[in-house]
Amino acid sequence: MANKIFKIGLFFTAIQFLLSSSCNKNGTSPCVNGGYSFAINSEWSPQNQVYSIGDSICLNSNFSKTIADLINPTSQIDYSNSVGIGGNLTIYSLDTVNHVPLGGISKFNFVVGSGNISPGTIVPEEVINILYAELPNSYSFSLNVIARQKGIFVFFVSDLSSNGLRGKNCTNAGFINTLSNTERGVGLFEYAMARPPASQFEIERMYCFRVE
Repeated sequence: MANKIFKIGLFFTAIQFLLSSSCNKNGTSPCVNGGYSFAINSEWSPQNQVYSIGDSICLNSNFSKTIADLINPTSQIDYSNSVGIGGNLTIYSLDTVNHVPLGGISKFNFVVGSGNISPGTIVPEEVINILYAELPNSYSFSLNVIARQKGIFVFFVSDLSSNGLRGKNCTNAGFINTLSNTERGVGLFEYAMARPPASQFEIERMYCFRVE
Protein backbone atom coordinates (compact mmCIF):
# COMPACT_ATOMS: atom_id res chain seq x y z
CA MET A 1 0.00 0.00 0.00
CA ALA A 2 2.90 2.36 0.68
CA ASN A 3 3.65 2.72 -3.01
CA LYS A 4 0.02 2.87 -4.17
CA ILE A 5 0.10 6.51 -5.27
CA PHE A 6 3.28 6.07 -7.29
CA LYS A 7 1.96 2.90 -8.97
CA ILE A 8 -1.35 4.59 -9.81
CA GLY A 9 0.55 7.47 -11.44
CA LEU A 10 2.60 5.09 -13.58
CA PHE A 11 -0.54 3.12 -14.49
CA PHE A 12 -2.37 6.13 -15.83
CA THR A 13 0.71 7.37 -17.68
CA ALA A 14 0.77 3.97 -19.39
CA ILE A 15 -2.95 4.22 -20.19
CA GLN A 16 -2.39 7.62 -21.77
CA PHE A 17 0.45 6.21 -23.89
CA LEU A 18 -1.76 3.40 -25.13
CA LEU A 19 -4.53 5.84 -25.98
CA SER A 20 -2.09 8.00 -27.92
CA SER A 21 -1.18 4.97 -30.05
CA SER A 22 -4.75 4.24 -31.19
CA CYS A 23 -6.47 5.47 -34.34
CA ASN A 24 -8.58 8.61 -34.23
CA LYS A 25 -12.26 8.55 -35.07
CA ASN A 26 -11.63 10.62 -38.20
CA GLY A 27 -9.09 8.11 -39.51
CA THR A 28 -6.02 10.17 -38.63
CA SER A 29 -3.15 7.89 -37.64
CA PRO A 30 -0.76 8.70 -34.78
CA CYS A 31 2.94 7.81 -34.98
CA VAL A 32 3.99 4.98 -32.70
CA ASN A 33 7.53 6.35 -32.30
CA GLY A 34 6.91 9.97 -33.27
CA GLY A 35 4.65 12.92 -32.72
CA TYR A 36 5.34 15.77 -30.34
CA SER A 37 6.29 16.30 -26.70
CA PHE A 38 5.32 19.49 -24.87
CA ALA A 39 5.69 20.91 -21.35
CA ILE A 40 2.84 22.74 -19.61
CA ASN A 41 1.90 23.83 -16.07
CA SER A 42 -1.13 23.64 -13.84
CA GLU A 43 -1.74 25.47 -10.57
CA TRP A 44 -3.93 25.05 -7.51
CA SER A 45 -5.13 28.24 -5.81
CA PRO A 46 -5.22 29.61 -3.23
CA GLN A 47 -2.09 27.87 -2.05
CA ASN A 48 -3.31 27.30 1.50
CA GLN A 49 -2.35 24.41 3.72
CA VAL A 50 -5.60 24.59 5.71
CA TYR A 51 -9.14 25.00 4.37
CA SER A 52 -12.62 24.91 5.88
CA ILE A 53 -15.64 22.91 4.75
CA GLY A 54 -17.27 24.85 1.91
CA ASP A 55 -14.01 26.39 0.68
CA SER A 56 -13.14 26.13 -3.01
CA ILE A 57 -9.76 25.04 -4.32
CA CYS A 58 -9.31 25.91 -7.98
CA LEU A 59 -7.19 24.08 -10.54
CA ASN A 60 -6.22 26.25 -13.51
CA SER A 61 -4.25 25.31 -16.60
CA ASN A 62 -3.94 27.30 -19.81
CA PHE A 63 -1.37 27.02 -22.58
CA SER A 64 -0.91 28.53 -26.02
CA LYS A 65 -1.65 26.58 -29.19
CA THR A 66 1.78 27.70 -30.42
CA ILE A 67 4.15 25.72 -28.24
CA ALA A 68 7.78 24.54 -28.25
CA ASP A 69 8.36 20.90 -29.12
CA LEU A 70 10.65 19.25 -26.55
CA ILE A 71 11.86 16.77 -29.16
CA ASN A 72 13.01 19.64 -31.41
CA PRO A 73 13.36 22.61 -28.99
CA THR A 74 13.92 25.16 -31.76
CA SER A 75 10.55 24.28 -33.33
CA GLN A 76 7.38 26.20 -32.44
CA ILE A 77 4.40 24.00 -33.28
CA ASP A 78 0.92 25.28 -34.11
CA TYR A 79 -1.06 22.62 -32.23
CA SER A 80 -4.55 23.71 -33.29
CA ASN A 81 -7.64 21.54 -33.86
CA SER A 82 -6.73 18.63 -31.58
CA VAL A 83 -9.07 15.65 -31.43
CA GLY A 84 -8.88 16.14 -27.64
CA ILE A 85 -6.29 16.86 -24.95
CA GLY A 86 -6.86 15.16 -21.62
CA GLY A 87 -5.51 13.37 -18.60
CA ASN A 88 -6.75 12.76 -15.09
CA LEU A 89 -6.91 14.08 -11.55
CA THR A 90 -6.39 11.63 -8.69
CA ILE A 91 -7.82 12.52 -5.27
CA TYR A 92 -6.90 10.71 -2.07
CA SER A 93 -8.00 11.01 1.53
CA LEU A 94 -4.99 10.14 3.69
CA ASP A 95 -5.52 7.77 6.62
CA THR A 96 -3.15 9.05 9.33
CA VAL A 97 -3.61 5.93 11.50
CA ASN A 98 -2.85 3.21 8.96
CA HIS A 99 -0.85 5.59 6.72
CA VAL A 100 -2.65 4.58 3.52
CA PRO A 101 -4.36 6.58 0.75
CA LEU A 102 -8.10 6.06 0.31
CA GLY A 103 -10.46 7.20 -2.42
CA GLY A 104 -11.36 10.81 -1.71
CA ILE A 105 -13.63 11.96 -4.54
CA SER A 106 -16.82 11.66 -2.44
CA LYS A 107 -15.39 14.20 0.02
CA PHE A 108 -15.68 17.03 -2.54
CA ASN A 109 -18.08 18.70 -4.96
CA PHE A 110 -16.88 19.75 -8.41
CA VAL A 111 -17.77 22.75 -10.58
CA VAL A 112 -16.18 22.94 -14.03
CA GLY A 113 -15.14 26.37 -15.30
CA SER A 114 -13.47 25.43 -18.58
CA GLY A 115 -13.19 22.02 -20.21
CA ASN A 116 -14.98 18.90 -19.02
CA ILE A 117 -14.72 16.08 -16.48
CA SER A 118 -15.99 12.52 -16.32
CA PRO A 119 -15.72 9.68 -13.77
CA GLY A 120 -12.72 7.40 -14.06
CA THR A 121 -13.75 3.97 -15.33
CA ILE A 122 -11.21 1.86 -13.43
CA VAL A 123 -11.01 3.48 -9.96
CA PRO A 124 -13.89 6.04 -9.95
CA GLU A 125 -13.56 6.63 -6.19
CA GLU A 126 -10.05 8.03 -6.81
CA VAL A 127 -9.80 9.29 -10.40
CA ILE A 128 -11.54 11.94 -12.50
CA ASN A 129 -10.86 12.19 -16.22
CA ILE A 130 -10.27 15.74 -17.42
CA LEU A 131 -10.59 17.20 -20.92
CA TYR A 132 -9.28 20.60 -21.97
CA ALA A 133 -11.38 23.13 -23.88
CA GLU A 134 -10.01 24.46 -27.16
CA LEU A 135 -10.19 28.26 -27.27
CA PRO A 136 -9.25 30.50 -30.24
CA ASN A 137 -5.59 30.79 -29.19
CA SER A 138 -5.14 28.32 -26.36
CA TYR A 139 -6.25 25.18 -24.54
CA SER A 140 -7.79 25.66 -21.11
CA PHE A 141 -9.00 23.70 -18.11
CA SER A 142 -10.33 25.07 -14.82
CA LEU A 143 -12.09 23.27 -11.99
CA ASN A 144 -13.38 24.36 -8.59
CA VAL A 145 -13.13 21.57 -6.01
CA ILE A 146 -15.32 22.30 -2.98
CA ALA A 147 -14.49 20.68 0.36
CA ARG A 148 -17.35 18.70 1.95
CA GLN A 149 -15.61 16.84 4.79
CA LYS A 150 -12.67 17.22 7.15
CA GLY A 151 -9.43 15.36 6.64
CA ILE A 152 -6.02 15.42 5.00
CA PHE A 153 -6.10 15.13 1.23
CA VAL A 154 -3.71 15.00 -1.68
CA PHE A 155 -4.47 15.86 -5.31
CA PHE A 156 -2.32 14.56 -8.18
CA VAL A 157 -2.44 15.95 -11.72
CA SER A 158 -1.36 13.58 -14.48
CA ASP A 159 0.53 14.20 -17.66
CA LEU A 160 -1.71 14.76 -20.70
CA SER A 161 -2.03 13.24 -24.14
CA SER A 162 -3.61 13.97 -27.51
CA ASN A 163 -4.31 11.46 -30.28
CA GLY A 164 -3.41 14.13 -32.83
CA LEU A 165 -4.74 17.01 -34.91
CA ARG A 166 -7.83 16.51 -37.06
CA GLY A 167 -6.93 15.48 -40.60
CA LYS A 168 -3.18 15.23 -39.90
CA ASN A 169 -1.16 12.06 -39.38
CA CYS A 170 1.73 11.74 -36.91
CA THR A 171 0.57 14.65 -34.77
CA ASN A 172 -0.12 12.75 -31.54
CA ALA A 173 1.42 14.45 -28.52
CA GLY A 174 2.35 13.97 -24.90
CA PHE A 175 2.24 16.88 -22.44
CA ILE A 176 4.46 16.90 -19.35
CA ASN A 177 2.17 18.54 -16.79
CA THR A 178 3.76 19.82 -13.58
CA LEU A 179 2.42 22.11 -10.87
CA SER A 180 3.71 25.68 -10.65
CA ASN A 181 2.68 25.84 -6.96
CA THR A 182 5.46 26.92 -4.64
CA GLU A 183 3.68 25.20 -1.74
CA ARG A 184 2.75 21.55 -2.32
CA GLY A 185 2.27 20.36 1.26
CA VAL A 186 5.05 17.78 1.13
CA GLY A 187 5.57 17.95 4.90
CA LEU A 188 1.88 17.29 5.53
CA PHE A 189 2.00 14.33 3.17
CA GLU A 190 5.02 12.93 5.04
CA TYR A 191 3.16 13.31 8.37
CA ALA A 192 0.02 11.55 7.09
CA MET A 193 1.76 8.74 5.22
CA ALA A 194 4.78 8.29 7.52
CA ARG A 195 7.03 8.38 4.46
CA PRO A 196 8.25 10.88 1.90
CA PRO A 197 6.74 11.02 -1.58
CA ALA A 198 7.90 8.14 -3.74
CA SER A 199 9.72 10.27 -6.29
CA GLN A 200 10.38 13.72 -7.71
CA PHE A 201 7.76 12.84 -10.33
CA GLU A 202 5.16 12.68 -7.54
CA ILE A 203 6.36 15.87 -5.85
CA GLU A 204 6.06 17.89 -9.06
CA ARG A 205 2.39 16.85 -9.48
CA MET A 206 1.05 16.76 -5.90
CA TYR A 207 -0.84 19.19 -3.70
CA CYS A 208 -1.52 18.12 -0.10
CA PHE A 209 -3.66 20.06 2.40
CA ARG A 210 -5.93 19.78 5.44
CA VAL A 211 -9.66 20.53 5.70
CA GLU A 212 -10.79 21.50 9.22
